[in-house]
Amino acid sequence: MAGLDFTYFLTVAVWGEYGFTDINTDTKKLLPIIRAVQRTRIEPVIGTMLYNKIVTDIKASSVTGLYKEVLEDHIIPTMIAYCDYKATWHTTNQITNKTTGKNSDQNISANDRESNNNLRNELIKDAKQYEKKLKAWLCDHWEQIPELNESPDADEIKQTLPANTDDSHDYFGSISII
Repeated sequence: MAGLDFTYFLTVAVWGEYGFTDINTDTKKLLPIIRAVQRTRIEPVIGTMLYNKIVTDIKASSVTGLYKEVLEDHIIPTMIAYCDYKATWHTTNQITNKTTGKNSDQNISANDRESNNNLRNELIKDAKQYEKKLKAWLCDHWEQIPELNESPDADEIKQTLPANTDDSHDYFGSISII
């Protein structure tokens, strides 16, 4: 289906290697999570013009320079953290034609609600910290990336970035270690 053609910034393999989500999780469940994070968490932060530039470069296998740096060092780590957060919900619930319910597995016991909420709280802290680091990078490189500073939504993007990058570089001041 041509309408469902989508260029992923993050692969399931990379997520499985660097994230907390098990690599053996069904790809059918993981791809929608990646897609949602990419469109709802990343595109609003980097803006549509930069988003589309990265999509074009990925399709052409020509991601280089600052675009490669922001993708590999900031966008992908941010996506991994948000994907892990979303996976705690979406991989434990299943929607079928008859009902919606919890998945069960003979090899693992499900967390109770409190444990799951504690895990989700730690994961969202990490995700927000990575997003903060991404925003600081964008602010520091604003003038060097025309898709940011010449974008029709440049004012909107700039409002979401930290006003003073001196203190925004405390990337790991409140990050959780699991």
